[in-house]
Amino acid sequence: MDALPAQTTVLLRRGNASDPGRFERLVREIIRSYAVHLEYRWVMPDPAAGPGAAFLRDNEMVAASDLVLAFFAPGRMMEGGTGHVVESAIDKNVPVYSFILGETLARVGEHDPDAIWQQQVRAYFDAEEEL
Repeated sequence: MDALPAQTTVLLRRGNASDPGRFERLVREIIRSYAVHLEYRWVMPDPAAGPGAAFLRDNEMVAASDLVLAFFAPGRMMEGGTGHVVESAIDKNVPVYSFILGETLARVGEHDPDAIWQQQVRAYFDAEEEL
């Protein structure tokens, strides 16, 4: 997060009636404590959108993003809402990098057809993987 420009806004998913997930809360705390040059914003589904509200929220988040970083738990690759976010990013041609976050961090996929973020993401996360 240190390499992101000041005033970058990190979009974090959450439900309307549920508490944010553990991972999202962790990212929020990292931003609050260590990455104070960044901003974060919770993005919730529009309750008026009906049963597909979460998918619409995910699509809107992707459309508003320059880069998507997706983190999956081991054994859950491309499951749930995070998988939908990755698929939406690919469909909208938004650069997306996917990782499995377990005992170590492993990059497991990417879609960055114009290589806009390739050098930055690979340099940072490849260094993290070696830790």
